[in-house]
Amino acid sequence: MRRLWFRGAALAALSVLSQQAASAACSPVALEGACPAPGLRLNQLQVVGTHNSYKRAIPPAELAMVREHSQKDAIELDYAHRPLAEQLDSGMRALELDVVYDPQGGRYAHPLLPTFAAQHGAADPYDSSAMALPGFKVLHIPDIDVRSQCATFVLCLRQIKAWSEAHPGHVPILITMNAKQGEADMPGGVAPLPFDAAAFDALDGEIRSAMGDRLITPDMVRGSHKTLRDAVLAGNWPDLAAARGKVFFALDEDPAVVTVYMRGHASLEGLAMFVNSISADAPHAAYFTFNDPIGEVARIKAAVNAGFVVRTRADAGTREARRNDTARRDAAFASGAQYISTDYPMPRAEFGSYRVVLPEDPPARCNPVSAPACKTR
Repeated sequence: MRRLWFRGAALAALSVLSQQAASAACSPVALEGACPAPGLRLNQLQVVGTHNSYKRAIPPAELAMVREHSQKDAIELDYAHRPLAEQLDSGMRALELDVVYDPQGGRYAHPLLPTFAAQHGAADPYDSSAMALPGFKVLHIPDIDVRSQCATFVLCLRQIKAWSEAHPGHVPILITMNAKQGEADMPGGVAPLPFDAAAFDALDGEIRSAMGDRLITPDMVRGSHKTLRDAVLAGNWPDLAAARGKVFFALDEDPAVVTVYMRGHASLEGLAMFVNSISADAPHAAYFTFNDPIGEVARIKAAVNAGFVVRTRADAGTREARRNDTARRDAAFASGAQYISTDYPMPRAEFGSYRVVLPEDPPARCNPVSAPACKTR
């Protein structure tokens, strides 16, 4: 009997210890891994991610050429990010990819600035091998800022999916998308092809093919509701248990481009991406980009309180990092925007200590506006 009592006592003690460990693991600053976070939904989190996540540094000789043309442009383009998997390893849970349409391949294989630099003896050759392939390319500014951690969209998606599969407990990752089009950025440069319905069909196809069942789509959020907006206002974002290990995409573009992307689907029926909503009253309303957390704080808080997902920026153009100015970063945290973008997940030595991570540096925390019952510490 004593041995049975001892076993029972031991099991009880282990249960208490297990509960204590679970409580510690599920503190508001540890929402990944084993933490169940009961009742917490996708739109009740807050995370940090990177802006232009694919971007590699412009080599010094090329940046000097940019500076000759515009000191301001050189300053604003002087930032870079590590490979996507390393960013995710460090706790980033939002990424941004800029794509250009290249169905035949080779359109962006001979950028002017690297070519000019090479002609003047620069020692940073440009590898154009991936640019010859058909499909979407990932770069910042054609002919000027062209180096990427993953030159093709498919490669970027494969890297993200591989990391996600290796870390199935991660909170949902937002991937914002910019569809680059318009005039050439340099005289004699290449003009990006327009994004028409066919281009967006192809883009959605690559997203679905690469991400498979790891993709959260507008249809999943809408469920049985008449519109996507109705679903969002009813609190129908997936809970954290259902959203772990998954990603979702948002097209961060102006209303004209959003309208082309929608292809007549008022609630994004059958589409792979959410969109930067044209208005809070639109049937497709679910996600907003408000990049100024100081000037747009009222709009951010109103959207978050209504149930929408918002992305904002903690810094821009390298300005905050150069001044070690944390006002915009702190405003972004306080605004309740769920996804906060930065160019500085780590400090840049010559600028000082400026960086953007959540307090206590977790990958995610309970949202200070939309999840008030989940206290942060």
